[in-house]
Amino acid sequence: MTITSNNNYDVAIVGAGPAGLQAALVLSRTRKHIIVFDSPEPPRNHASHGVHNLLGLDGLLPDEIRERSWSQISVYESARRIREAVIAVQPADGGDFALTGSAGTAVRARHVVLAVGYRDVYPEVPGFRECWGSTIIPCPFCDGYENRDRVWGLVANSELALEHMPLIVKHWTTAAKLFLPAHVTLTAARREVLEQQGIGVYKGEIVAVHHTHGMVEGVTLTSGEQVDVQTLWWRPPEAPLPLTRQVIDTFHLELDSSGFIKTDAFYQTGTPRLWAVGDIKGWAGALGAAQAAGLAATAIVRDWYA
Repeated sequence: MTITSNNNYDVAIVGAGPAGLQAALVLSRTRKHIIVFDSPEPPRNHASHGVHNLLGLDGLLPDEIRERSWSQISVYESARRIREAVIAVQPADGGDFALTGSAGTAVRARHVVLAVGYRDVYPEVPGFRECWGSTIIPCPFCDGYENRDRVWGLVANSELALEHMPLIVKHWTTAAKLFLPAHVTLTAARREVLEQQGIGVYKGEIVAVHHTHGMVEGVTLTSGEQVDVQTLWWRPPEAPLPLTRQVIDTFHLELDSSGFIKTDAFYQTGTPRLWAVGDIKGWAGALGAAQAAGLAATAIVRDWYA
């Protein structure tokens, strides 16, 4: 199917990460007329030195995966990619959607797949940004191997993190220290477990990260105490993109117990033909995001003529 020049599409895909591109691949092979909005802003994982645990693509940079994927999608001559962010999605007549791009592009689509993800809110801590993605990591499954056998600092910003971090970290290192903010409570039983595991506990917020060329060497706490570490497992807070909030408000979408957009098992929201896949539904990782998008794309095709 050859791409036409009109601005009416079968499917508009918002986002060109693993989720958006997986949906584009499946739908292109069913000869749908597709537009993919690929924001010029750096993706969430732009600081990564390689995306991992994605079979056949392990270790490639995010941009390399994006370009390799697009070269495969473009073979089917069914999808158009535009380097533009979407700033608004609005209802149109007939149950369709009207999308407005940041550079003024206006299109209409029968289905919309939201694959824009969330953003990380970096703490204003000196040294954090310089080390982010290298020796400050949010996910050990993604970057733990590259930081193996180093001294890790575990930043436990929640009760859940306090519970699972000490159990998982030993797959990559035997030397770990736990940093405990004031708002997280450490019970006597939990402290005993940590002592048995040889994990020291340091109370206080991190106010500075010391490093050389992005390689963590230590941190300073609110108390002034300095602690030597070489890697920080530190997952910062997340926040939705402005577009996500606009879509939630415009279509009155229901949220789940974690505050993310609620969908059915095939990732359709409460608004028919509006889909949400990938990190917009909560952290999914590259593989999970692609899998969700594949399910959504097949559901779109399955019900096309229903």
